[in-house]
Amino acid sequence: MPTSFMGIEIGNTNIKIIEAAKRGAVLEVKKFSLLKTPADCVHNGVINNIDVIKKVIQEELKSKKYRAKKVVAVVQSSTIIIRNVVMDKQPEKIIKQLLEVKTEEFLPIEHKQYQIDFKMTGEVEEEGVIKNKLMLVAAPNVVVLPVASLLKRLKLIPISITIPSEALQSIFHSQTRMIYETTGNVLILDIGGRSTTVTIITGDEVCLTRMIEFGAEDLSLPTLDEKRDEYFARVVRPQMEYHIVAEIERILQFYYSSYGNGTIKKIYLTGGGSDIKGMRGYIRDALNIPTEKMSYLDSIVEASGIEFENYIRFFVNSLGAINGL
Repeated sequence: MPTSFMGIEIGNTNIKIIEAAKRGAVLEVKKFSLLKTPADCVHNGVINNIDVIKKVIQEELKSKKYRAKKVVAVVQSSTIIIRNVVMDKQPEKIIKQLLEVKTEEFLPIEHKQYQIDFKMTGEVEEEGVIKNKLMLVAAPNVVVLPVASLLKRLKLIPISITIPSEALQSIFHSQTRMIYETTGNVLILDIGGRSTTVTIITGDEVCLTRMIEFGAEDLSLPTLDEKRDEYFARVVRPQMEYHIVAEIERILQFYYSSYGNGTIKKIYLTGGGSDIKGMRGYIRDALNIPTEKMSYLDSIVEASGIEFENYIRFFVNSLGAINGL
């Protein structure tokens, strides 16, 4: 019988819960919940009030009769540090020891205040020597430990606590791909409530990810449908240009000058902000890159009675995290 997993992502604006069963290369969505994060409980990925968050999730799990106990949690914060480095080939055990005793050589942090992990992403030749390519992730304890404590108090079994870029890599990786027709180098633009995350994937590898501290809730959106087009052009578009598009252009400039992996072929929009009327066309025209909302994943099916298609954009990170198990 297929194993069911739960994905939980506690954002500044929304709490996302999903239960899915893995059937080979297919994920069957059985249940999902999109809840409003209680006010003043989460800031920049840090849970400030575990008791309130626990109560909200616990009541939802009970009312919807979630069954899965094994959980993948996704954490997101501008304080999480991600670095791509090249290191001499050596066993993972030695790499782990090096990161513990010589942390400052690889990451600008104090080791005791962070949870550090790494992932082999490939090999590269430097001056005739084959070396390992690694992605290093340093997540502050104040982000990770409250999530671990929350899962324990909910009597759930944490399988992993991961970050969006790793989850997204699973969606586009050749061995775990959830979008079968891809066009090479892609940029995923996750427009959340209070932040926007830019992730660039080249081939099977995440090469760059940045968080912009500006999201859909910061936009002055119109309240009258008949004025939306005019309002977007006059009010929303200037905000987007200043806070998001200008920053994406800087990120792309850095990507092209530092990585040389080729042009970005497509932008995928996720998050609640992707539904703002006119957003897809505006991003496409502003950056001159084909753009589409990520509203469909080839390897996702719905259990009977589950109307999930219109909500996929909120659960991309959790689905990718479960898919990568």
